[in-house]
Amino acid sequence: MLPRLLASVTILLASHLSAHALQQPTTTCNTAATSTPNNAMSRRNAIASAAAPVALLAPLVFLPREAVAESLAAKLSKRDAAALKNSVFNIPPSAQIYPSFMKGNWDVSLKFAGYLFPSKTINKDDIVKNVNVPGFQKCSIATIADVGRDNTIFRLAINNNGLEDRFQTLSTSINAHLGYKAVEKVIYDPTTNPNRIGIEFVKNRTRNAERIELFCNARESELVKNPIQDNLNIFVCSEYVRQVTFGLSQEFGVAREVIGNYAHFWTWKETEDPNVLMGNVLTACYLDPQDALFFQEPSKPVAVYSHQISAKRELVEVQSNK
Repeated sequence: MLPRLLASVTILLASHLSAHALQQPTTTCNTAATSTPNNAMSRRNAIASAAAPVALLAPLVFLPREAVAESLAAKLSKRDAAALKNSVFNIPPSAQIYPSFMKGNWDVSLKFAGYLFPSKTINKDDIVKNVNVPGFQKCSIATIADVGRDNTIFRLAINNNGLEDRFQTLSTSINAHLGYKAVEKVIYDPTTNPNRIGIEFVKNRTRNAERIELFCNARESELVKNPIQDNLNIFVCSEYVRQVTFGLSQEFGVAREVIGNYAHFWTWKETEDPNVLMGNVLTACYLDPQDALFFQEPSKPVAVYSHQISAKRELVEVQSNK
């Protein structure tokens, strides 16, 4: 799925993590919605042969001194992939509430910034061979359905109560990443269960996904002052997801089922222009307990993807009565 993600690489200074190299492709190509053995093999070979010098990654979140040591912003400011551990299941989280400066409708541009294999206990070649790692196949991470796509524009809508329109986000993002209308319906009711989302795809159009079920296990969020411009805010939020993807299989009458575990770590920066947001999202991918390598890396991510964010508010033109 990701020949563009795993092609020849360069280094890009990104937003979080420690002194690891975030590797970024310099070439892009079009890929089909299906994954073939040849595509998977070329992807694995490209990663295994990729080499680049190490660069320090500049943080997007600079913490004020009074920040809580165990807060989400503090975790991200460490610039260490090991800090992005998988969440331990506990009390079901409430729906994410966004700050006032994010309310409204936004056109969001998501630009691929690089990837990282941070595990110190599992060889990179063994990770590359595991096609079930989220991000290695299209639709294995619902919100970013094609991780290696260079630039994707989708819509984000935050209502007056600070709640996200997940139908808008997921449908426009998936369709934009895949390049065609793939989503038929998004089933979500934050008032009854904010932690489960169903996504139904147009029948027989996307091989990797006929239906996706998302289960949110934990959320964190924090609003901090921008230490460089204290009149502006930085909002950080995370969502830990267990995704079950049902797709077509080679066996007639039997659905293909793939389970993936990952977390998104979003950073949204308020700017002097109230109609512009800047930021970054890190996606940390974890092994499933059913994976043969799980006990070698039970809680830390085996892959991390980075995307840069720029968003512009959709302005409604007021028509004159003249």
